[in-house]
Amino acid sequence: MVRTKDSLSCRSFSLSVYDGTPQDSPLLGQLCDTTDRYFNSSSNSMSIVYTKLRDDTDMGLEFSASYYTVFQNNSDVTLSCHSDYMKARISSRYLDSLGYSSNNIFLNDPQCRPQILSDWLEFHIPYQRCQTLKQVLNDTISYINTLFTYSMEPVVIHRKKLSLTLRCQMYQDTIVDSLYFADDTMENSLTQHGLYSANLTFFNSPSFIYSVDQYPYLVELNQDLYLQATLETTDPALVLFLDTCVASPDPFDMSENVYYLISNGCPRVSDYRTYPSSSPSTARFGFSAFSFLKNYSSVYIKCKLVVCKQYDRWSRCNQGCKPRHKRAVQSHHDHVHVVAGPVQLLN
Repeated sequence: MVRTKDSLSCRSFSLSVYDGTPQDSPLLGQLCDTTDRYFNSSSNSMSIVYTKLRDDTDMGLEFSASYYTVFQNNSDVTLSCHSDYMKARISSRYLDSLGYSSNNIFLNDPQCRPQILSDWLEFHIPYQRCQTLKQVLNDTISYINTLFTYSMEPVVIHRKKLSLTLRCQMYQDTIVDSLYFADDTMENSLTQHGLYSANLTFFNSPSFIYSVDQYPYLVELNQDLYLQATLETTDPALVLFLDTCVASPDPFDMSENVYYLISNGCPRVSDYRTYPSSSPSTARFGFSAFSFLKNYSSVYIKCKLVVCKQYDRWSRCNQGCKPRHKRAVQSHHDHVHVVAGPVQLLN
């Protein structure tokens, strides 16, 4: 359910809900002149897009969203999307009902075989192996493989084949993993949405050899700090960009009482520095502890990272510092949030 504090004025604001990503999914509806509405998504993904239609008003729009997920306990085929691979599971009983065994089910690459776990067959399908295909759309990067049954028997009577397209669409606003029920029709398509994973790590020096492994990380007031953000992927065509980094005494609330280190790709502290990296999916930077510990004695660092296609000239990653953030035209980028800390001041 999406709820606004007051009824909307269609002349000033627009609040749209999409069944998936904003650019490649159908519009479920808009909130206009009402305070709440319910929407049903066909997958594990839903997007809310807020647009200010008029510039002559300083009023903002307050809204909240809540959701619940309905799981199908009788699902015979499930798919979950992870940062670097997809996991597909198919029930052994379901295969038996079709007249097949674990020896008769394959991916695009027949060498990629499943594990047998109790009554399930489980495929771990890397995005860079098993002949997984990659498709770049407006606001998603899709990884696609096919799960199908095949028999060497020359004649098969009263036996249906299973052909299931597995698709992981990686983008922002992932909610939860969901389940899908596949019947015994000839072809099905199973799509889930996922989110790239990344980590943010403190290092002891600008050589970035030894990472900090004890927290809280005790530092002196003017000590130089070094952080490395790394995207957990083997896809060489992805780039990581530091969009926004803040220091906050609360790791869960990064909207109030924050000290900006980077905002929309622009350094906000004079001692901010970047360091070279051997991989485009890694970003290194540093600054003085004085920048934020002069305000707080213990803080966490949280960064919003942007994931882009490496050779997309219109991507957010290639736009650098933008004091007023604007959405890239005809470009794909995903957001990843990471937290490191706490950092505490030595007594």
